[in-house]
Amino acid sequence: MEPNKWKQKWKQLSNLRKWRIWRLKLIDARLYFVSIFVGLLTGLIAVPYHYLLWEFFDIRKAFFTAHYPWYYHVVLFFSLWAILIGVALMVKKMPLIAGGGIPQTRAAINGRIHYDHPFKELIAKFLGGILALSTGLSLGREGPSVQIGSYIGTLVSRWGHILKGERKQLLAAGAGAGLSAAFAAPLSSSLLVIESIERFDAPKTAITTLLAGVVAGGVASWMFPTTPYHLINAVSPGLSFWRQAELYILFAAVIAAIAKFYSLIVPFFQRWLPTLKLSVYTKMLYLLIAAYAISLTETNLTGGGEQFLMMQGMDGTHDIRWLGVMILIHFVFTLLSLSSGLPGGSFIPTLVTGGLLGQLFGLVLVQRGVIGYENVSYMMLVGMVAFLVAVVRTPLTAIVLITEITGHFEVFYPSIVVGGLTYYFTELLQIKPYNVLLYDRMFRSHNPEFPEVEGARYHLYVEIMDGSYLDGKEVDKLTLPNNCIILSIRRDHKTLPAAGETLVPGDQVEIEMDAKDIEKLYEPLVSMANIY
Repeated sequence: MEPNKWKQKWKQLSNLRKWRIWRLKLIDARLYFVSIFVGLLTGLIAVPYHYLLWEFFDIRKAFFTAHYPWYYHVVLFFSLWAILIGVALMVKKMPLIAGGGIPQTRAAINGRIHYDHPFKELIAKFLGGILALSTGLSLGREGPSVQIGSYIGTLVSRWGHILKGERKQLLAAGAGAGLSAAFAAPLSSSLLVIESIERFDAPKTAITTLLAGVVAGGVASWMFPTTPYHLINAVSPGLSFWRQAELYILFAAVIAAIAKFYSLIVPFFQRWLPTLKLSVYTKMLYLLIAAYAISLTETNLTGGGEQFLMMQGMDGTHDIRWLGVMILIHFVFTLLSLSSGLPGGSFIPTLVTGGLLGQLFGLVLVQRGVIGYENVSYMMLVGMVAFLVAVVRTPLTAIVLITEITGHFEVFYPSIVVGGLTYYFTELLQIKPYNVLLYDRMFRSHNPEFPEVEGARYHLYVEIMDGSYLDGKEVDKLTLPNNCIILSIRRDHKTLPAAGETLVPGDQVEIEMDAKDIEKLYEPLVSMANIY
């Protein structure tokens, strides 16, 4: 009778495990459905954000091209100054809305920071980003869109009582949906989350991000049926394979050298400007003087410079010296804008710089008789990929993004070659990704808004998947990295003490670790609970 008793018990345990796995799949399906809802909400908020930026740009451009009397300019100047001061004071009150938002989103996923007031900060990021860019600053819409999506993911996870182990997936899904809404590019948005934000390729994260991105991208495509990038006519130069290889190697090396300078000068500006100890009013005044001067001469170069890039891609200049001056002005203006700390990203200014460098390189090749003028726009698109790879170090995102937003698949393979070469040269030059620099600055440079508390502990929540390393392991016999402790297990709507328990699929495990080790241990610990 004893063997039959054990067989019956084993059968019960086996049936219980099958039930847990089936229930886990239902929970996953619920998470995927909620991620679609996150994508829809993000699209409905981030797409109007994009639309308003275009509208305000058109209004500003119409004003500066209408030749109004001087007193109109006086009124507008002081109005814009008041706007910048208001946004700066808003950022001072809510530091998390400063800058682009990608480092903050990654910090929120890693648990470094918490969105204590996500709804208020969402509204502040939305309004602050629109107002800052509408004054003409050289900032991008993509970073704020990413953070707006992460706020929405946070709110939905709270309102929907999502398990703590799954909240980071919704936060990442919202972030990807934000980028998708900014560019109508769902595939590259998912890649950005994996390469730069989540930095962990768990299948669940990839699926939720892609679902949310597709929905948000659908909303963006409905609002903007055609993107201006499709108007760029890229004609491939008819060169031999070896000739193209020589040019691509040279171009990648030049881009990497410029990116090295960029990676040194941007942090220098961001450290140096605060040491001037200027008041908020004075800082915003100087910044607006620069923006207003550029608006009076070349309005398309303001607001990130995207319109200027479009014009050059469709009917660009042939004057190398003039283009070089415009690149220099845009570069310095972007440095000042990014160092202001106002809401706005660096993605679009980086794309613009890369595209203009590609145009400059193409015009030099035209002068030397290597390619024709009709091929310059082709080099612009390749330059956008190369510089984005060099600065942000997200090769897959850069390659797929340019292909998605332009529709030029003939640039796909050259982008892979140049992007790969640029990535290799940036490794040789030891260029640190720009978003990583910002992320490190938040916590390792004694930033008063984000202090590193000595001895602080962090709680990581992971979900055990069927067939993962932790599946079936006894907690008491597990060997975890130094100072990592499993505190509790959330199972069947109950919180159990970890001691003496065996981990099963669907468990939400709470792991405590030293806060200073988050970046080192986050991926290994999550990978133990997931399946690749």
